[in-house]
Amino acid sequence: MSNDFAGEAPRVNPASDTAPGGLELVRSFENTVELPNGPDRLASVDEAAQWCLSYGLPPVTGPAELQRLREFREALRDVLFANNGEGELHAAWEGLRPFVSAAHLTLTVDGSRGLELRAAERERRGAIATLLVAVHESLLDGSWRRLRACRKASCRWAYYDHTKNGSRAWCSMATCGNQAKAQRRRERERAR
Repeated sequence: MSNDFAGEAPRVNPASDTAPGGLELVRSFENTVELPNGPDRLASVDEAAQWCLSYGLPPVTGPAELQRLREFREALRDVLFANNGEGELHAAWEGLRPFVSAAHLTLTVDGSRGLELRAAERERRGAIATLLVAVHESLLDGSWRRLRACRKASCRWAYYDHTKNGSRAWCSMATCGNQAKAQRRRERERAR
């Protein structure tokens, strides 16, 4: 069902989900697994290393690093879920604290942009650091609030909300949105 796994029907139109700049890396990272039981492109060290290399990130080198990367993915997904009005935003951001504390980031000078936050070169947790930099940059440019996880708790597929009023709540109205509406209708009918 996902956009990222060959041979499967896309969940939504990929062009409608594409995020600007470095947020596309974050969206792609979040969608390396299809919840609740779908394929996971970070299922093994080899698969995770291949995914990282395909996005220009330092590869995962061992089981502990893989576990940390997967834990980061889910902590970050909690923030995207909170961006969509689900869950507690403050608690979700706090869930990122251990990853931020362990990341090696560098503040550098860029002649055209001024100060720039970067992941330290080829550091041990480079993938996480690079993703954190993308999140930071999107917070500065205002695009972060539109990167969300589907409101359906068992889905939580990451998408970028391109709607004019920023009100998109579901990865797709054809799947999760319609299911949620149908469930609400059934609950109203039972209550009568």
